[in-house]
Amino acid sequence: MNNYWEHVNPNEFLQTFHEGYQKPVRQLYRAILSNLRVTRMLEVGCGPGVDYAGAVQTIPDIVYTGVDMAQNMVDHCSAKYPQGLFLKGDIHSLPFANGQFPLVYCKDVLNHLDNWAAGFTELYRVSSCYILVNFFYGLGSTTFKGKEHHDGFINNWVDWNEVMTKLVSFKPVTINVYPVDCIPNEEIMILIQKS
Repeated sequence: MNNYWEHVNPNEFLQTFHEGYQKPVRQLYRAILSNLRVTRMLEVGCGPGVDYAGAVQTIPDIVYTGVDMAQNMVDHCSAKYPQGLFLKGDIHSLPFANGQFPLVYCKDVLNHLDNWAAGFTELYRVSSCYILVNFFYGLGSTTFKGKEHHDGFINNWVDWNEVMTKLVSFKPVTINVYPVDCIPNEEIMILIQKS
């Protein structure tokens, strides 16, 4: 299978003001991380390491593991951030034990999946306490499904009612929803606490 993300330059991807470290949803991620005060975390879809940098700035002694499906992103992060552990992996089959991480974080991945719920189920499995996910559009004011085909990847609009129904089916202790106005779309960050 041709992997679009293997051809993306990690030195350029997510480096603009509107997509990089200062993006409002990434600022929210760091604020939530600061409040949770976890000592270990897993990020699925770590890309070029923008949120790794945020994690270690927020909690300097955090033990961080990042997974990405693109080897070029894993190689880039391993070279740039040797204190972290970066692995190539698939969101549908993560190489970790049940409940291995107090926090599992996944930003801008679920919208690229044909079956976001299957990916989320795997995130839930490897978390012992918290799952923090982001949908970059398709939630909030929208309650429809749609798909954009791009050269090598897809973006899915996901039905808000479907997402909440699925999340509630896990019977978590809490679900916190944070809508964030980001250019050009509203983004939704959801924090789930397992029972």
